[in-house]
Amino acid sequence: MFIGLINPPTIVTFLGLLLGVLSINFALQQEFSLAIICFIYAGICDLFDGLIARKVKMSDNEKLFGVQIDSMVDMACFGIVPVILAIQFGMNNQIIDIIILSFFVSSAAMRLAYFNVFGLEEHNGKAYYSGLPVTFVALLLPLVYLFSYFLDSIQMEWLLRGSYFVIAMLFILNIPIPKPKGIFYLIFPFIAIFLTFSYLLLSR
Repeated sequence: MFIGLINPPTIVTFLGLLLGVLSINFALQQEFSLAIICFIYAGICDLFDGLIARKVKMSDNEKLFGVQIDSMVDMACFGIVPVILAIQFGMNNQIIDIIILSFFVSSAAMRLAYFNVFGLEEHNGKAYYSGLPVTFVALLLPLVYLFSYFLDSIQMEWLLRGSYFVIAMLFILNIPIPKPKGIFYLIFPFIAIFLTFSYLLLSR
């Protein structure tokens, strides 16, 4: 009756997409702390859907579908949502903002397409990404936006411009980034919880 393949990792992937939509909704309502918190946990979902996929027995079609749906959700959550967050935050008044945000979302798309074709690289028995995985923005950008509570508006605007530009460059630079594993699955959630409480406390 319906197209698509539903399994545990796909459910987690779509939960991340839901959080991305909620992030946009809160950003449009100027509930910026809640928008950032939803964005963070969209990243958590992306972190764990791959882990779950490796633990669950799936058919070849399910694996192929999982790769495609994960990439599309990544583009929505970590390519488009950050741009909407930036625009709603005020990074929308100058041509330089349009250029940087266009470069950011284009670089995210390039990074995802490259990974879909070439995948991981192996060096000395260890797996590496080529360029910064787009999911990492769910950790990096909330750390950047945290400075909005301590900097004036002009300083924050330039910090955002610089951060978005540098992150976009890291997406497409051919530099090896180790694939997270082991302790990272504890570190990222711990940082997410720290950021959650930080935003909730500072937004009071």
